[in-house]
Amino acid sequence: MPCMQSRLAWLLALATLAFAGSADAHDLYLVTGIAGAEGKVCARIGEKFPESAGAVTADRLELFQLRAGSGVAPLKGAKEGEQFCAALATQGPAMAEIIVHPRFIELSAKDFNAYIEGERFSHVVRMRQAGGKQDAEGRELYSRYGKLLIGGLGERATRPVGHILEIVPEKDPAGLKPGEPLRVQVLFRGKPLTGAHVGAVYAGAVLTGHDFPVLAETGQDGTAVLKLDRPGLWYARLIHMTPAQGDPEIDWRSYFATLTFSLGKPLASP
Repeated sequence: MPCMQSRLAWLLALATLAFAGSADAHDLYLVTGIAGAEGKVCARIGEKFPESAGAVTADRLELFQLRAGSGVAPLKGAKEGEQFCAALATQGPAMAEIIVHPRFIELSAKDFNAYIEGERFSHVVRMRQAGGKQDAEGRELYSRYGKLLIGGLGERATRPVGHILEIVPEKDPAGLKPGEPLRVQVLFRGKPLTGAHVGAVYAGAVLTGHDFPVLAETGQDGTAVLKLDRPGLWYARLIHMTPAQGDPEIDWRSYFATLTFSLGKPLASP
């Protein structure tokens, strides 16, 4: 077991590698069939969907795979500039998924407060105020989860895959018309998550901080209704944050989830 000094040095080293500007809404999303991702599944990180300002690396991946038909196959990818991509060989509907290993980040009090207020984490704001820590740095360990719906999946689009945090549509978005509501359920450790704020972003949307074109809060059953006003490429996203347990060097444990899909027209496979 490393000594406290070694542990702190390790955490600080990880912090220096964290994505710059993470107090803003930098999400990880999967894409395919668009410029730079033709015939591939690519993981991108950014706040100008579907563009990318950063990429994960192979050593950070816990899982990167494709569900097609009744089978599941690993995706073997590599970093390509500001994205991480794997060849998409399947013909027909499929679901790609990614899980990224946890990473530590420490934000200044100013940046962390802006982040939790922007994400509407009122419970975190209250807990920091109650503990007299509203002026303390935010020490956070976060994980990322992403899914991509390819082709017309039908009922298969509505099946949970078991991520710790997951957005599950109640219908295949490819079969909906613009203006027709998309109901999604948010699951945290397999159970409905109440009071979560789910955002939705269309391709080319210009974001300001944590303001999203569409935003809805989940009810007691973990569902939220997203009113999507245009066809084409979208992604839904949310973050869930809880107090960290068992590590004095980490205050908060957070989970990021995204779901990329095409509204009204399936994303084409190669």
